[in-house]
Amino acid sequence: MNSELPLKIDRLELNDLHQLVDCVRRCYGDSYPNTMMYNVDQLESTLKSQLMHSIVAKLDDGQIIGHCALTFDGTHNVSPEAGKMMVDPNFRGHHVAESMAKKRIDIAHELALPGFWTECVTNHPYSQREMIAFNAKETGLFIGDTPATITMKGLENHPDTRMSLLAFYLPLNDRPHTIFMPTQHAEHAKALVNDLNLERNIVSSQIAANGKTTFHTVINSSIQTANISIDRIGSDLISAVNHELRKLEALNLASIYLDIPIEQEAAANAYLELESIGFFWGSWMPNFSTQGDSLRLQKIYQAVNVETIVCARAQGDDIKNYVISEWARVAQNTNLKQA
Repeated sequence: MNSELPLKIDRLELNDLHQLVDCVRRCYGDSYPNTMMYNVDQLESTLKSQLMHSIVAKLDDGQIIGHCALTFDGTHNVSPEAGKMMVDPNFRGHHVAESMAKKRIDIAHELALPGFWTECVTNHPYSQREMIAFNAKETGLFIGDTPATITMKGLENHPDTRMSLLAFYLPLNDRPHTIFMPTQHAEHAKALVNDLNLERNIVSSQIAANGKTTFHTVINSSIQTANISIDRIGSDLISAVNHELRKLEALNLASIYLDIPIEQEAAANAYLELESIGFFWGSWMPNFSTQGDSLRLQKIYQAVNVETIVCARAQGDDIKNYVISEWARVAQNTNLKQA
């Protein structure tokens, strides 16, 4: 319960969906990138399927002034995204977000989750500080993930460049894993593992894959991105991904993400192969899927002003510098122009 306002922090009830949509509009106008948050029917369906667990802050009169959620990509997703955090501009400064975030952790424990990850905006440090306060740690950076057209009322925005997101992970009920990384990224991975105090056996195996690559792709046209998720790494990985890229690149996307299941032994070699076609480090994603840990790579197609990226502490700056340097290195090695 918030000490400064007469608030109720609890799960969202289905009969409050219209109130939630009103809250989204007060926070973002019509610019929020996930259009589901304006659609009562879609929200109801997602909540009933338990792909989203929503927490809201309500005043005594029933008005919703804040929201956050745990959202699963699908049945394959084990550690969900903690996101969709928003607070009515008229009620900021009252620790509403912090109160909702505490309730979100309670629900994550109720669901017996191994942990959850989140993408914090980098046009200001506030949401990063909230995650840091709960002992979440930075794991990566997604460069230029969201369009400049997204505006947060009452906060600094950068209308001339796409906004980047800093990835965090909060472990809850982890278990030991073996993950496969290229030698040149093993030290960085080890530093991330140690910072989160997780048990990971990091192996730099160069074993090549065999068989056929299988994957699935999700396109998010509202923010001009797509995500290729590799289910099985096969010997035809690069040809399969290149074939998919040709279709995706015709859509004039800003960036394309690719998830590698790094508990498959061929993952280290696959990473190096994917670098050869322009993919570079995005974020380590512990316990992301039923296959265990994933590594999200990214390929950038539009210019991004990285000088606008604000990190709340030195660890975030270290991640930022690592990812940006990887972007530059891969672009140079593949003769690609850095966007």
